[in-house]
Amino acid sequence: MNFTFAAKSFGPQKILSPISLTLKKGKITALMGPSGSGKTTLLRLIAGLDHDDTQTPKKHLKIGMMFQEPRLLPWKTVLENIEITGPERGLLKDLDLENAGALYPRQLSLGMAKRVAFARALARSPDLLLLDEPFTSLDDSRAALMRSLIIAIKDRLNIPVLITTHDRADASALEADIVTLQGRPATLHRIDHSS
Repeated sequence: MNFTFAAKSFGPQKILSPISLTLKKGKITALMGPSGSGKTTLLRLIAGLDHDDTQTPKKHLKIGMMFQEPRLLPWKTVLENIEITGPERGLLKDLDLENAGALYPRQLSLGMAKRVAFARALARSPDLLLLDEPFTSLDDSRAALMRSLIIAIKDRLNIPVLITTHDRADASALEADIVTLQGRPATLHRIDHSS
């Protein structure tokens, strides 16, 4: 799955240089870089939520995206939040949320809320999964659970997964290919997995 974008600017400030990124089916790619380097901007370009400076149209893909914050609708239950994007199809059980379907977001821990956001990204049966800092603010055990869920889903669906993270250990635990955004405007660099 190939993505190519022209530069991306916000007003006079250029954030990204031209980018070309290939994501492999059944493989996790970790996008790393310092805060403010353009990681979330690149995810938004891929998701079609934003355009590059030439207004490149988005590919016609079903994309599941999990944002940094869970972004659950507070007036809807867990089940209703998931079904915004598609049928639940056993996701509550798969993500250890079996008894949470009738709960509201205010009744959830952060770890549960992140798993609900993950389930919502999966409910649309995506061709590509984009996860923006899914381990932020999770303790070690919840982060480990989230990593194992991501690996299991990736293996089952055999789709590309692109994840942003600041932590090389997360990328290693996911056996991810690593690409980095460096400089200003940022350019994309592929890192040898063995390094």
